[in-house]
Parts: sequence; structure tokens; C-alpha cells
Amino acid sequence: MHNFIKTSIILLSLNYTAVFAAATSNNGFAKEEPLKESSSKYSYPLENPYAATIIGTPKEFQAVLPQFTRIPHKEYHLKILGARTIPDVFWYHSRGLDYAVTAQKKKAPLIFAIAGTGAGHRSAKMQVFQRAFYQAGYHVITISSPTFTNFMVNASKTAIPGNLKADSADLYKVMQLILSEQANLEVTDYNLIGYSLGASQAAFVAQLDEQKKAIGFNKVLMINPPLNLFHSVKLLDAMLEDNIPGGADNFNAFFKEFMANITAYHREHQKLSMTGPNFFYSAYKDKNPTDSKMKALIGIAFRISSSDMMFVSDVFNNMGYLVPKKTQLNSTSSLTHYSKASRRLGFSDYVEDIYLPYFSQVTGTSRDDLIAQSSLLSIKDYLRQSEKIGLMHNEDDPILKDGEIDTIKNLFPGRAMVYPYGGHCGNMDYKDNVAYMVNFFSGSNQ
Repeated sequence: MHNFIKTSIILLSLNYTAVFAAATSNNGFAKEEPLKESSSKYSYPLENPYAATIIGTPKEFQAVLPQFTRIPHKEYHLKILGARTIPDVFWYHSRGLDYAVTAQKKKAPLIFAIAGTGAGHRSAKMQVFQRAFYQAGYHVITISSPTFTNFMVNASKTAIPGNLKADSADLYKVMQLILSEQANLEVTDYNLIGYSLGASQAAFVAQLDEQKKAIGFNKVLMINPPLNLFHSVKLLDAMLEDNIPGGADNFNAFFKEFMANITAYHREHQKLSMTGPNFFYSAYKDKNPTDSKMKALIGIAFRISSSDMMFVSDVFNNMGYLVPKKTQLNSTSSLTHYSKASRRLGFSDYVEDIYLPYFSQVTGTSRDDLIAQSSLLSIKDYLRQSEKIGLMHNEDDPILKDGEIDTIKNLFPGRAMVYPYGGHCGNMDYKDNVAYMVNFFSGSNQ
């Protein structure tokens, strides 16, 4: 697997936590202060939205769930008939669309889970869904984000993710094919959950299901969805570009520095696993990074995701954006040059240079209308009226503009649980949040 793609998958699979290791450098850090503990009834330990987004939930505050290695999850590779030929450079995805099933031994309700931006079906957050809902008696099927390379090359009709209706149509088709492949799975009813971008897509999948009636979802839970994808994209780009010395053009040097700091901090704290939140929780308490530094690190994680999306979209559609047209890349081709170039570009560049031109030409839709269609407000009537769809969110989610959380809450009258803090999905595996998720589907929250 090519190094720059491998690195991005590793970082994103660690729930953005790996990027926080850059904060172990003394550069850009405030004077050390004690960790602020919550004084409210909600006792998630990180009230700083950027720290919560990066670190997640420290182990001692997590819900008590079975170890991932002790639940019966099984990996599958779905071959989709009629899918486009996969370019040689993506040979490692040729076995099909990866997904996983965690099955009960008896007839049970089923939950489909959709990953967030740039995340695969085996990411840390998806494992929380598998562990929590298996323990609660559900079958669980996890599916990668349509922005994840394996999904883009195997299941996306366009390989240009970002259009909520198009992506959700791809997801809905995949779900039906998986159910056909898993015909021996005994199911009592069907449910749906997603986080971040996956939450927005879950809403559109649910609406499509109302029309097509191929599955029939009983309940749908949306966790930390953006209100408008393009608003959030601009916020994420600004987190990086406004907080790295020299801006986006200095990304590669900044990235190299933080990777060195990961290694250095781990040498000092070898008893702490780098793959768990406690490593980064310890670093946070030790170093007390500034908000500016943490914003930059969040921006790095999303920048890596956007660079992968640009590369895959460009190669798959022969656009000539990063890679000259008709260039034949294979398993031995060096991608270093393309990697460095793509990391100087952000989500906004992807939207303006790839997504909008493509869908404007193919659908004849104006730029303003395409941006409006990227918002939950485009299906506001459906969301307000559908009693089966619920929301779990945080007041301080940093990928929302001022006032957007109130707009989102109004879309789910009587069906919104919004916590006072937790950043962007940082508190997903906190004990209270996991209890709420499980109880939403069982009806215990009512």
C-alpha cells in the first residue's frame, strides 16, 4: 500500500487522536494549568471542544463494553456487478467493498452504521457501535464512508463524494446488496445510525427508504451531523490554514514536525499505548496546548482525508487535476509528488475545483443550488415530521458556525439530545452517550 494513503488511513482510524501527538512539542503551548473538570451534572471530562475532538473519551470515562476482540465480528468483501474498472494504482481495493457483520446467534434487530468523513468500517468509532449494540442484543453491519477510498473505488457511481443524495443512493444500494449477501441473518427490524457526515447521509438514506421501501428502517439516529457541508468545510480548512505558521503552503513541514513529536513523546511514555485515547489525554494534561495548536491538528486530520479524496476522484475520472490526464499509475508508481501537492489543498479546493464543476455539468444544477442541497435544511420538512429520526449532538461542536446548533435542534422537535460539550464526536463512547444511543433504539429514553 502506498505510504501516503496508508498514513491517512492509520491517522483517521485512530479517531483523529494521532494528530494530537504533535502537541507534545513545547512550541505554541500555553503555561501548564490543571485540567478543568466539569462542574455540571454531565461529567464528560473535556470541556474544551478541540481537545474533546482530538482525544475522544479517556478510558476511565468510557462505557463498559465487551472488548472488540471478543465479539463475533466478521469481515466481508462485496463485489458489485456493473461497477467501473478499478485503476491499477488501487489494486489493494480490488477484492471489493469492505464491510463487517457482528451477528447475534439468534433472531435480533439489526443496525446499519455509516462512518464519518474519511473513515472506514473498522475505525475506532465504528467499533464503539459494534461493541455497544452487540452487547445490547443487536446485529451490527458497519459500512465505510462514501469519502473513504475503498468505498469510492468500489461502490460510488461517480467517485466524487459530497452530494448527499448521490452518496446516499450509493449507500442504500450497498445496504440492499449486503442484505442479499447476508440472507441467512435473522432480523426482526432494521435501524440506522451514522456520525458526522455519516449522520447527514443517514437522514437522506432514511428519506430514500421511505420512497423505495426496500428495507423499512424502524429508527434512525444522527450523531453530530453538520448543518451545511460547505460551511463545515470552510471551518475545517480555516482551522489548518489560519493556525499553521506560513499557512497551507507550509503543511508538509508542519506535518513532518508533528510526526517527529509523536515519536519523541512516545519514547518518554512507552507504557501508554499510542493507539488509545489515554496517551493523548496524558499529553493534554502534561502540555496544555493552545486552542490554535489544537485547531491546526484537527485541520491536519481532515486535510489528509481531503487529499485522498482529491487523488481518488482525479485518477478515477481522468480529470488531470493532480495527475496529468491519461497517466497510467500502477502498484509501483511513486505517489510522493501527488501527495505533497494534494496536502497543500483543502476541502474547499475539492469543492470548488472538482465537486461543483462536475455536478454542475452533469446535473445542470447551479452552484448556489448545489450548496443548498448539501444542507439538512434541504430536507427540513422530512426531518421535522419524521418521528423515527433522532439527534445526538454537542453545543460546542467546532465544525458548526455560530447559531447552527440551534437550527439543527429545531429540525428535531422533541427528538434531540444535545450535550453541553464534547466537541465533534469526542464524547461518543462516554458512558452517558452510549447509554443514550442504545436506549434510543430500545425505546428506554421515552
